[in-house]
Amino acid sequence: MDNITSNAGNLPNRIKKALITRFSLRMDQADDREIDRNIREGLELNGTYLWTLMCAILIASIGLNINSTAVIIGAMLISPLMGPIMGIGYGVGIYDFRLIHKALKNLAIATVISFITSALYFYITPLNSAQSELLARTSPTIWDLLIALFGGLAGIIGATRKEKSNVIPGVAIATALMPPICTAAYGFVHGNIGFVLGAFYLYLLNCIYIAVPSILIVWFIHPVARREINDKLRFRLRLFLFSTVFVSFVPSVFIAVNFVHNQVFDRNVSDFVSKELVFSKTFPIDYKSSYKNKTIDVVLVGRQLDENTIAEIENTLPKYGLAGTRLIFKQVGMHQEDINAIKTALAKDILADNQKEAEKKEQILQSLQANARSAEKKAREEKEKTYMNMAREIYIQYPEINEVLFADAYVSRQKDKNIDRIPAVVIISKHTLKKDTRTKIMKWLKFRLEEDRTKMIFINR
Repeated sequence: MDNITSNAGNLPNRIKKALITRFSLRMDQADDREIDRNIREGLELNGTYLWTLMCAILIASIGLNINSTAVIIGAMLISPLMGPIMGIGYGVGIYDFRLIHKALKNLAIATVISFITSALYFYITPLNSAQSELLARTSPTIWDLLIALFGGLAGIIGATRKEKSNVIPGVAIATALMPPICTAAYGFVHGNIGFVLGAFYLYLLNCIYIAVPSILIVWFIHPVARREINDKLRFRLRLFLFSTVFVSFVPSVFIAVNFVHNQVFDRNVSDFVSKELVFSKTFPIDYKSSYKNKTIDVVLVGRQLDENTIAEIENTLPKYGLAGTRLIFKQVGMHQEDINAIKTALAKDILADNQKEAEKKEQILQSLQANARSAEKKAREEKEKTYMNMAREIYIQYPEINEVLFADAYVSRQKDKNIDRIPAVVIISKHTLKKDTRTKIMKWLKFRLEEDRTKMIFINR
């Protein structure tokens, strides 16, 4: 009984010990000197680093230009920008100001080189439109901050382990350091200051929130390379760090709030249109909403709505969280531009449907052509194999035969207007073959070719 009571009393301690052991960062931690060496080597700005950097930035620029997610991921996989950022965090964590200066300088140089390389690409490329992958890097939010934060945490944990894994490439993909630089370069080339500011803010956000977890983890593991500084300098450093984190955090919150409001507004408008704009002889064919202007523009076709009906519809707006939103109806018959809008919308729908149908037929045609080519190649290979085997059998039975030619002959006869295609075999021998030998060969070839009309020609050289 005492043993049971003792075990029950020790159970919380055993669970606590098991959890501490399971989540401990000390278990597979690399040697302090190895961590220090790896991080310092990762921020070196040598020739290989710069060439890899330029290749990665060009790949990322092309991926954004053609809107290819796979290409952008490939660029981020080979991106070497993580090294200097983690070097900054490590330098702050061990209070090595010379290392911090070197990492900041190398990061600045790498950023400038990346920006110039991407700008040159966007200056010469004939593709000028901003695709969705590029536009996604112009308005960073708190979610981008969180991705960088947890990505940086995973990165520094992976960098301090004995066994190296694929953590660093994964962090490079998640935090996406390359695309914001490319987006800023695109905005610079096309004179869009909004793109430049938004993209550089995202890049700065990623850099800060990758470095911050590195600082915290280095403070936690307390490596031997950590230097001792006085309390006043330590306080100033931490105050600066906190201020930087806070200042960079605030704009992302406002952008995120605005983003959420936009999403909610669009969802409420969609619910409103689908439930309230339902009539027997009037149909909404298109609508546009603007959260910024608090407006909903609806194009209607059919019987025109009277003022009472419109007033009733407007009164339902608060029910969908759209109080204060202005509802603008454009009905056919009121203005010529309404008719033009309807024609344009219908033309777009028809064109899109036709294009989808054409693409589907093109895919089917390409598939049939590929199958036909494959079948033709297979038939040709089987025929060549049959001819080769037949020739070998002839050479074994009749050593005096030098060559055998197989072909399809197109035969025209004087009394027949049609053209017949029949197998033809040319036998070339050292001397004239006997009649019975030629007869045997003819019968054997017709049997093997399964064609009684086979034409055989005997030549001696």
